[in-house]
Amino acid sequence: MRRFVILGCLCCLFITCTKDYYNPIPSRYVYIEVDLAYLDKELESFLSYKIFTSKNTIRRKEFGFGFGGVLVTHTLFDEYKAFDIACPHEARSNAVIEIDDEHNAVCKVCGSKFEVIYNYSSGISIRGPSKYPLRSYPITRRDNTLFIRNN
Repeated sequence: MRRFVILGCLCCLFITCTKDYYNPIPSRYVYIEVDLAYLDKELESFLSYKIFTSKNTIRRKEFGFGFGGVLVTHTLFDEYKAFDIACPHEARSNAVIEIDDEHNAVCKVCGSKFEVIYNYSSGISIRGPSKYPLRSYPITRRDNTLFIRNN
């Protein structure tokens, strides 16, 4: 009986201490195939990045580019990360981030700066008014192809 009481208390503790994750960037369909062997070979280098939007990418019928577009980075720790390029502080599809000389993502509208290539590469806001990180998308790799999709 004592175990059940302790287990019940622990369950209540975990349920009440979890914080709901909120991001002002609405969830939109994302599906991109990144060809590391040919079309997107520049992403093989460390500290590289590429932005994919419907305007700058050969669009297949099934491709989706999120809310503002998708930034793919190859981090210092040899990981690939993907983020929506819409600034979470502005929450508009046309208020997008750009990569600066220090390899951080910067919103030209509000001045928020986000970490995307160094350290943890989590998209967190490191300067400016944004309280939220960039919306991130999961990546899976099969051979020389990265698959970015949210559904």
